[in-house]
Amino acid sequence: MARVLIVYDTRYGSTKTVARWIAEGAASKGHVDVVIRNVAEADPRGFDFIVIGSPIYEEHPLPSVVNFLTANRDQLNDKDVALFVVCVDYGAMPKEDLVHRYVADLQARVEGRVRAIEVFGGYLDVDKLSDTDRKLIEDFVKLMGVPITQVNKLDEQSARKFGAHVAHFLEQP
Repeated sequence: MARVLIVYDTRYGSTKTVARWIAEGAASKGHVDVVIRNVAEADPRGFDFIVIGSPIYEEHPLPSVVNFLTANRDQLNDKDVALFVVCVDYGAMPKEDLVHRYVADLQARVEGRVRAIEVFGGYLDVDKLSDTDRKLIEDFVKLMGVPITQVNKLDEQSARKFGAHVAHFLEQP
C-alpha cells in the first residue's frame, strides 16, 4: 500500500481543515495509507508521496513551511510532491495568478517532481484574530475603504477532489 504524508502549518485552523479533507479524499480511493502531520512533527522518510500546505500570511507562505522544504530538500528530491496554499483572497484574482503569487516560492524549493498544485479558499474569523493580526487587517481595510468582515471560502468538495487526484498518481506505475 502506498503511503502519503500530508504536511501543513496553520495559524487559525483553515489549513489544518483543508489538509484533513485532502487526506479523506486520498484515503477514499482505498489503496493509500494517509498520515497528516503538522510541519513541526513531520518526517518525509518512508512515504511515497508528500503533500505540503501552507496558509498565506502577509502575502507569503509561512516561514515554517518554507523551512521544512529547505531542511528536507534531500529527502524530497526523489519524491512525488503536491503543494497547496490556503488564502482568503481566493476568487479575487484568477487562479493562475494566485498560483504564481503564492505557490511559486514553495515550488522553487522542491527538487522532487511537483505533480499537483492547488489554491484553496480559507476563512477569516475576526473574533479569533490575535491583537497583532487584527491591527494589520484593520489598517489594511481602512486603506481599502471597506469594513472588516468574516470570510469563509472553505470548499470541502474541492479539497477532497484534490486528495483523490493525489491518490490517482499512486495508481500509476
